[in-house]
Amino acid sequence: MGHITLSKNSFINNANYYTKILKNKQKLCMALKDNAYGHGITNIANMCDEYGIRHCIVRDISEAVSLQNNKFTSILILYDIANINYNNNFVFAINCIDKISLFAKNSKIELKIDTGMSRNGILVSQIKEAITLIKENELILNGVFTHFSSADEANDCTINQEKIFQNAIKEIKTYINTPFRIHCCNTASVHKVDNDLYDIARIGIGMYGYSKAAKDNVKPILSLYANKISSRMLNTGDSVGYGGAFKIKQDNTMVSNYDIGYGDGFFRVNETQNVLIENGKSILGKVSMDSFSVFGKDDEICVFSNASALSKVHNTIEYEILTHLLPRIKRIVI
Repeated sequence: MGHITLSKNSFINNANYYTKILKNKQKLCMALKDNAYGHGITNIANMCDEYGIRHCIVRDISEAVSLQNNKFTSILILYDIANINYNNNFVFAINCIDKISLFAKNSKIELKIDTGMSRNGILVSQIKEAITLIKENELILNGVFTHFSSADEANDCTINQEKIFQNAIKEIKTYINTPFRIHCCNTASVHKVDNDLYDIARIGIGMYGYSKAAKDNVKPILSLYANKISSRMLNTGDSVGYGGAFKIKQDNTMVSNYDIGYGDGFFRVNETQNVLIENGKSILGKVSMDSFSVFGKDDEICVFSNASALSKVHNTIEYEILTHLLPRIKRIVI
């Protein structure tokens, strides 16, 4: 059956690259949310254990629970509320001042500051009120963080957001006399700030092998493979797939069908899109729910080992190509 391979060597290469930038392996915080960007949360978490990465971020409590057997010191849960007490390494993001009172007493929380993303987090003007509510509800302030909206763009937005964030930290320290961790960086912004000022950096897509700022220093981890379902010899005028979208132009042409389709999260393409897979093979006609066809009769083919080309075909970003791959596809660490 079709499957995914995950390169441990590429993971180590990428981790080494960001460790060098941060000057400390302990500052690496791995983004494992949304099934590790489609890579498989368990497999990537195990690689983190082996490398010595001790901090991660996930989407919700269910993802955090799946990591209970791993060695993470902290698991930052971005979009869920702790109405009961959870494991000591579970930390919950505060995205809205109205949610603070919903958390169970003694929950570890991290206060997110909206410095210009205008998505989640409390406003700077709400800091004093938020700290008061944290104290009243007997929550543990584990950290304060923000998120940069344009770290991968060539503008001053990140610089301006960081200034707002630094001022917010100064204000918070006038209300809190216990230590808390401070972080702001995603993949792109580690190239733009003084990382010595912060305790961790939340590295996402760069750890999976994609980053314009990192250029060729990081390598994609994931490769998608498909296995042959059937082969047939076709002749001039024969059609392939739904709608007869592709016509054979030469007699004695071998065409095979492979077991990956849009039902597996591989984006649908049609006859107007020339989609090349590995080794220069073109997908013929339309991608079906469970399969697609190409010339040849290989028993197994690599669909892609780098999502960048497909992201251009579909006018999207690598994240979307990767996160759509269904969890049911077997993932193998190599």
